[in-house]
Amino acid sequence: MLNFITNLLFYTIRQATPLLLCTVGGVFVQKAGTMNFALEAAINTSCFASIVFTVITGNPVWGVCSAILSCLLLNALFGVFVVNCKANAVIIGLALNLLMQAVPPYILSAFFDSRGLLLATDYIDLGSVPVDVPILRSIPVVSDIFNGHTPLTYATYLIIAVLTVVFYKTKFGIYTQVTGENLSAAEAVGIKTDHIKWIALCISAVCCALSGLNLTFEQVGSYSLDMSSARGLICLSAINCGRKEPVRSCVYSFIFGFTRALQLMISNYVSPDITLVMEVVPYLMIIIVFLVTQIPEARRNTMRIFSNE
Repeated sequence: MLNFITNLLFYTIRQATPLLLCTVGGVFVQKAGTMNFALEAAINTSCFASIVFTVITGNPVWGVCSAILSCLLLNALFGVFVVNCKANAVIIGLALNLLMQAVPPYILSAFFDSRGLLLATDYIDLGSVPVDVPILRSIPVVSDIFNGHTPLTYATYLIIAVLTVVFYKTKFGIYTQVTGENLSAAEAVGIKTDHIKWIALCISAVCCALSGLNLTFEQVGSYSLDMSSARGLICLSAINCGRKEPVRSCVYSFIFGFTRALQLMISNYVSPDITLVMEVVPYLMIIIVFLVTQIPEARRNTMRIFSNE
């Protein structure tokens, strides 16, 4: 039983890493008053670009650079329509999500003679990725849970801490919050709200790029179609459940990571038919969390709208 619990917690940390990265970056865009519905597309873009350019160049460094640049370009496209042209963020985000579901299979089929899988294990040594922390190695149980994770997994919590400080303790963070809460007031006091939104999009792009790199370079060493597996949408749920606050949103991301890890662990002990059913558990948890967090919020809302009809 202890072994099951330690493995569950270990895989929870592993599964939560891409969610945490995407969430903490997405908080800035949401708080700036723009729903970044393209988080799903950004993670897929990072996964695809990192593996494609690694295979083409034979150098993982170019894969890392291409992941970050591609996410920046994708968010720039999103920003041009949403920030500059004032288009609907949900529609543009959906369009980009659909675009990144259509482009990878075409490129894989046309240039790599593959229908949905591109391996880069010749260039990425997954065995050398886990980090052995000497301090944790000698501590029973704790070592089984916290030791042997990837560099980005450990870096994630540092990134969350830094961005939380930026969010609450810097002028940019305060301006971001004011922009999202009252755009007119922010502009009245001289805040360049469009600049704030663009910087927030850049932060989100880099975090989504790191999220995709964690999936490809640190977990599987390959790209497969729809690799994000709705992680971007899960992060949107976490951000809204956490009321667009970094730490609270990350807590919900961790809960969703726990649910995904639980689904994977239980799948090892049940039949293949039940395993397919277990795949709905993470998404069922999203619905449950939404109900638990949003119903009390709706009851506290005393505003009523009366119709003349």
